[in-house]
Amino acid sequence: AEGYMQILSEVVRDTQDDPNQSFGVAPHSLRAINHPLLEEVLTATKNDNAPVHIHIAEQAQEVEGCLAQAGKRPVQWLLRNFDVNNRWCLIHATHMTDTEAVELARSGAVAGLCPTTEANLGDGFFNMPPFLLNGGAFGIGSDSQISVSPVEELRWLEYGQRLQQQARNVLAGDGRSSGRFLFERAVDGGAQACGRRTGRIEAGNRADFIVINTAHPLLHGRQGDALLDSWIFSGNACLVRDVYVGGQRVVQNQVHVHEQQILANFKTAINQLKN
Repeated sequence: AEGYMQILSEVVRDTQDDPNQSFGVAPHSLRAINHPLLEEVLTATKNDNAPVHIHIAEQAQEVEGCLAQAGKRPVQWLLRNFDVNNRWCLIHATHMTDTEAVELARSGAVAGLCPTTEANLGDGFFNMPPFLLNGGAFGIGSDSQISVSPVEELRWLEYGQRLQQQARNVLAGDGRSSGRFLFERAVDGGAQACGRRTGRIEAGNRADFIVINTAHPLLHGRQGDALLDSWIFSGNACLVRDVYVGGQRVVQNQVHVHEQQILANFKTAINQLKN
């Protein structure tokens, strides 16, 4: 814990003057850390209110191993041994009983869902119905980076639930826009998981936003909820035109301000990995 806190203090020191940087605690998983060590790190960072991200209950084998060693399922064990609250983000949490899903939702923690990774690895489907019914918050991420498209993650989050339940418009419910529901809930959950005031255009929030290319044929004649539905469900074309971070435009007409350097760095990294 002492070594970890030293690294963390250096990160905080080096980023304290950069409003686009924040820090959190990521112990990876229950497989990677023991109870006393996690307790010590959480206690040391409690006053910072830093987000805590942990992978949990991703695969059935992990659940079986936790039951064999601790007599409890991973999410169940975590909820019994730590004060899981809105500071936490539980990544995957795929294999939960209804009781675990309800308790996680009521804890105020965010479920960090990565549908393309969970599909790629054959992990399974998140137990969404009881989680949503009890006010559960969720965000989406890429994890293995098999895909880095937020739209694809949102689409497959909904499609996975439809396949599992053999029903349509599952998450939003009848008469509501699936696109708006997925987008707004994921933006809110993502902001909470990152410990950032973002996701809304209002006083006191960060100016982090995107500009959609409404001139694209896939969005022709679409407005409001219909535009969000088409953006998320009508294919994989990039419909984001500009991106603003902290009030600064970092992507213009789908080109990042450091596009060429990023591309060169990427190619260098790939070539090093190949060798």
